[in-house]
Amino acid sequence: MKLKRKAWSVFLGATLISSGIAASAGAAAQDAGWTAAAGLYEVNTWTGQSKWGSDDGALKEATLFHPRSIVQLPDGRLLAADTGNHLLRALNATAVSYYGGIILEYDESGLPVGAYQDGELAKAAFDEPSGLAVDAAGNVYMADASNHAVRKVTPDGQVTTLAGDGRIGDDDGQGSKARFYYPSDVAVDASGTVYVADTLNHTIRKIAPDGTVTTLTAPSTRIVELAADVVEASGDYADGPIATAKFNEPSGLVLDNKGNLYVSDRGNQVIRYIDFAAGTVTTVAGSKPSYASDSLYAEGDYLDGTASAARFNAPEGLALAPDGTLVIADSLNHAVRLLKDGKVTTLAGEGTEFGSNDGVTYAAHFDHPTDVAVLADGRLAIADESGNKIRVLEKYRTPEGFAPSGTIQILLNGELVKPDVPAFAMNGSTLLPLRSVGEALGYEVGYDAKAQTAKLSKDGVVYEIKSGALTASVTENGTKSELKLASAPATKQGRLFVPVRFFAEEAGLDIQWDSASSVVVIRSPIFQ
Repeated sequence: MKLKRKAWSVFLGATLISSGIAASAGAAAQDAGWTAAAGLYEVNTWTGQSKWGSDDGALKEATLFHPRSIVQLPDGRLLAADTGNHLLRALNATAVSYYGGIILEYDESGLPVGAYQDGELAKAAFDEPSGLAVDAAGNVYMADASNHAVRKVTPDGQVTTLAGDGRIGDDDGQGSKARFYYPSDVAVDASGTVYVADTLNHTIRKIAPDGTVTTLTAPSTRIVELAADVVEASGDYADGPIATAKFNEPSGLVLDNKGNLYVSDRGNQVIRYIDFAAGTVTTVAGSKPSYASDSLYAEGDYLDGTASAARFNAPEGLALAPDGTLVIADSLNHAVRLLKDGKVTTLAGEGTEFGSNDGVTYAAHFDHPTDVAVLADGRLAIADESGNKIRVLEKYRTPEGFAPSGTIQILLNGELVKPDVPAFAMNGSTLLPLRSVGEALGYEVGYDAKAQTAKLSKDGVVYEIKSGALTASVTENGTKSELKLASAPATKQGRLFVPVRFFAEEAGLDIQWDSASSVVVIRSPIFQ
């Protein structure tokens, strides 16, 4: 079965080039990582299963329930807000472990019930813990959404309520005198100031180090008539001075290196930017929203392109890559998007399609991704909420002990192909030894050295390929047709070599060229 041939052609055209021509460009791409060379990366499941649960243990056995937010702790572990379980969980390279919170009981449907209690981590209770942030001292801040409060966890394991009292409201004030309405995310700066996406109040709030809460943006006064005599308050949209700016269910926050704030404005389907020095709120990605008269939200859509023309559908968690690229969990598009140099692109996921399969970046599927976190080792962790998983975007996998050899090497689904003659680059193409790669892919290979012609057969399909010819023949179900090749096969050391694109397009594979290591990376687009 052939999948996404058009997408492969784009990737291959850009990446499968002579190592001599592209060495410096390849090295630069490696330095920039996945923000510049997404083709060399893939999405794998870190932990979690399609079924929900709260089991700790080995990564493949552990279960989660709607993990909504993630953040890396100073000790390197990943902390997850396991929202449906009302728990905090910790992940390392081998296992998932309990971090904090309790499940007091289960409701009539068998679902965990949240609660509200400060104290030691093992006795503290949360209700839909959501957005997480960590300060330089190792304190964890949490938007405890259904407790309508912002909680703090100290490094010695004590949970306190920084602001809010467990009840819905929009009051400013100090500590328990302040009130929130379903806060979704938090961000903390170097001074200890905590910013809050107060989602159902449609505002951005600030908590000073002494616990005093102030509202930075304007409340919405928009009322929507959902049906005859049925009205509901909703968010609104306005750029301009911070004090008059309006939001619609802000749900994700991240501070940049200037101390300014990016905001996922979920109900408006845009990304906003609060510049504290300038005192302004601007829209930095997404089309200006408009509302139908009976709609609480602007209409979502999916479109890459210039920042002002790009479209999102319920963008949520945000992160910043080291080069300043903004990473966006575009939840209802089931994709991870990038805002870089005034353009929006899709890093991972097939926009608007949801699922659970791992794979290369464009073929992997997510199910309502709600947060992203750039890890210290350069990987990107993704909270795949409705998939009940934590996923990770990382560079292609290699076998243990693998290292550059000074020659072109071939990796097939993470395993080293060991041909009796090495691959080589010629005239801007990488040529692979037909027999070695073909047999590794399960083809029967025959070669007529005198005619310099090879036959490959698999599943009733027979290819005839001749050295120097830009076309090959394909016979399937008794019907013979002609196949145009990207470049001509060549004979060397008594072996026939074919261009890598042949295997990409005819065997249904993704093939990338890693110029920094001289590696041809061959993978099935979807991992089993």
